[in-house]
Amino acid sequence: MKIFYLFILLLFSLHLQGQVQPNSIIVDKTGSVHPWNNLDLNNNPDNFQFAIVTDRTGGHRDGVFEDAVKKLNLLQPEFVMSVGDMIEGYTREEEEIYRQWDEFNGFIGELQMPFFYVPGNHDYINDVMAKIWKEKYGRSYFHFVYKDVLFLCLNSEEATKGSNMGGIEKEQYNYIKKAIKENDKVKWTLVFMHQPLWILDNTRYWPEVENLLADRQHTVFVGHHHHFVKYQRNNGKYFILATTGGASRLRGPDFGEFDHVVWVTMTDQGPIIANLLLEGIWNEDVVNEEIATIISASPLRFEPLIVESDRFAKGTMEMKLVNDANSPMKYKIKIDNSKNLSSDKNFLEGIVPPNNVEILSSEIMNSALSLMNYESFRITAEFNYIYEGERNIKVNQNYNFAPTLMHNLKEEISKSEGESLKENSDKYSIGSDSWIIGDVFSYKGNDDASCEFNVSYDAEYLNIVAKVKDDEIVINPKKSVWQQDGLRIYIDSRPVRISASGKEQKNGYDYMGIFFSPAQTDTDEISVYQKDLFPEKTKITATYDESFLYYTISVPIEALKAMAGGNWKHIRLNIAVNDVDTNSSSVSLFWQPEWRSEENVIGSGIFKK
Repeated sequence: MKIFYLFILLLFSLHLQGQVQPNSIIVDKTGSVHPWNNLDLNNNPDNFQFAIVTDRTGGHRDGVFEDAVKKLNLLQPEFVMSVGDMIEGYTREEEEIYRQWDEFNGFIGELQMPFFYVPGNHDYINDVMAKIWKEKYGRSYFHFVYKDVLFLCLNSEEATKGSNMGGIEKEQYNYIKKAIKENDKVKWTLVFMHQPLWILDNTRYWPEVENLLADRQHTVFVGHHHHFVKYQRNNGKYFILATTGGASRLRGPDFGEFDHVVWVTMTDQGPIIANLLLEGIWNEDVVNEEIATIISASPLRFEPLIVESDRFAKGTMEMKLVNDANSPMKYKIKIDNSKNLSSDKNFLEGIVPPNNVEILSSEIMNSALSLMNYESFRITAEFNYIYEGERNIKVNQNYNFAPTLMHNLKEEISKSEGESLKENSDKYSIGSDSWIIGDVFSYKGNDDASCEFNVSYDAEYLNIVAKVKDDEIVINPKKSVWQQDGLRIYIDSRPVRISASGKEQKNGYDYMGIFFSPAQTDTDEISVYQKDLFPEKTKITATYDESFLYYTISVPIEALKAMAGGNWKHIRLNIAVNDVDTNSSSVSLFWQPEWRSEENVIGSGIFKK
């Protein structure tokens, strides 16, 4: 019979080996190395997680505690503790006290886990509030044990003396003493109350309570002061918590002033504390498709103010506000006057209904009359998308606007490939007066690097010829095009009202971005960045000598037509010289401010054919 039982036990053991074991990872472990450090899961069944909310009142801020409840449901703790000050209180009017508790319990009713009430001075300041507490919640102090941890929930307000006058009376002390004695073998004791009695005077039996705790592993959590402080005392850690909607200057973690929930992971070695700031806890819709569209779009669209000559006295800046969202968009637009340029409207605000458009305008004047001596307007805009029952989405954007000169694009009857700067075309310069990014302090002026270029077109191609002067020519076929001297050319043939903004652009689709260097590759071609994005039949040459680099590029007219959605009338052009020196310093000199940057000037670099 004994042999039979051993046989049955062996069969059962073999059966278990073939089953999926609970709380373990099933993975192929063959081989001597693996793409993980170990498979010892952090899933001790004796560990558990709970959360603590702290002061909601003392000048509560609407919506914060409610937000905390939603985020606790995202976190899914096993239960939630409190440290008091749940209602404003401080009244003897029963109807108002009931109203406040009904409001608070409406918030708690949304929680998906148990919530434990602990009184604060705002909840328990007089005999009327104490009576209603007893009616609604029974005991004002209690304890429970969960997974070998003692939770002591105390009433620091039982004498109803008020703020910074809390204490523990004898009857409660005797209760605490009995609870501790009956649970003398627990692995940890956690204490929850409202006021930090250890820093107050005349706290009655609190020193005796600390004596009871001194010889056991314990941690104390309180609120009341509305800023976070950790104390190391009485062989334990004592925490004053910040706020969950209570009055606060909210100066941030450096001052311990923030709205939070405390996330506690209870282990054999004690509680692990994580302060989860409410603004850092989001659900899966933190950015959904609609929000992504909102924050990436530019609601403010400008009609470029392009003039035919350098003389300009006044004109109209026209703006279009586009709200593609399913919620109202509140806007505030500030227009700062600049050198010689002024606007008749410096502040605009209003609300654009969902899926709607609003047209705005402002008259601008140029006291210098010439376009050669002015700075662009700096326009700052704030957009608030107002979602009912949800957070508002705020988008801030900056723009630069100025009247810009229309450049003429010369038509060439014929051209010879690789010819130098055309004498019958306008020449444009890039140098010390240009927009410079990179190691700006390493740039020494036009003798360090500068450029002349011109633009023309014929029946088949748009042609750009550039000549770059450089005191140190750095060409290295083994390095990327970004790590040596080169030229960047940006071309956009879409309608001017679209190309003018410079935002929401994608290279190879909305515009052409061509970056190349004379360095020879293994196939004897010049180095070109993302050549696959260029239009077919694009022609590029790049050579150099001791002092100059020479570039030509010819872009098929058919590609300009395709980008324009039909016949093309204008191009927007920008050119940048990449200057790398032997000391590895690098700058980029742009003819016009870089389109996708905050410095982009609406409509700069427009040519008409």
